[in-house]
Amino acid sequence: MKQTFKILLILFLAGAWCVGCSGENGHADENEPAMIQTFTESDVAVIPVIEEYDFAAAKGMGSMQQIRGMLPGTGEGVWYMVSIDGVEYYYGKYDHTDAEGADYFGYAIFSSSYSRQNGISVGMTMEEVLEKYPNMAVMNFDGSYLDKEVTGHQGWNPIAYPRSYVGMDADWDYAGKDYQWSDQFDCIMIADIDLGAEDTLPLYLALMVKDHAVAAITFYYPTAG
Repeated sequence: MKQTFKILLILFLAGAWCVGCSGENGHADENEPAMIQTFTESDVAVIPVIEEYDFAAAKGMGSMQQIRGMLPGTGEGVWYMVSIDGVEYYYGKYDHTDAEGADYFGYAIFSSSYSRQNGISVGMTMEEVLEKYPNMAVMNFDGSYLDKEVTGHQGWNPIAYPRSYVGMDADWDYAGKDYQWSDQFDCIMIADIDLGAEDTLPLYLALMVKDHAVAAITFYYPTAG
């Protein structure tokens, strides 16, 4: 009888120990945040390929808006937003330079005519995206999660998109608050892109959401300053 009790006690203690471990049963990991969705460069390749134009070429091809504001690196200057075939390109000319033209900072896709190899395109609902890729980081522009928390990312970085403080441009209607390019959207869905090299700046895919659907798609560097 004593031997039987001793065996049962050993089995009980072994079971209690396993319940608390994060090994085979994985129970201790159930409440841990998931790692952010990661795509390869080929996953997010744009179809058809997006042409990148210098400012001189771009301004003669599409419609353009401009606003005085803050450019990357704390410099002031003029932002130029040029729309060509459903793609909006972002350029800026710093006040401190006499150089012709403007620097190129990136683009955002506003047309459903383009898609990524992974199937994501403008017009998809948030639910459709999350059904395929549940570990996208869904956040507002203040850095708060609107869905489950995921780790392994650094959130939204607005540095390379048009922004301006109230009153910097007398011709712009600020509607009583500083202008941020992201103000036209409700929230953002973020994924990491594996560039295959450790010595490169991280690059993220951003799905800009309006009314629960993808309204624009862009790529940005979360650590750019």
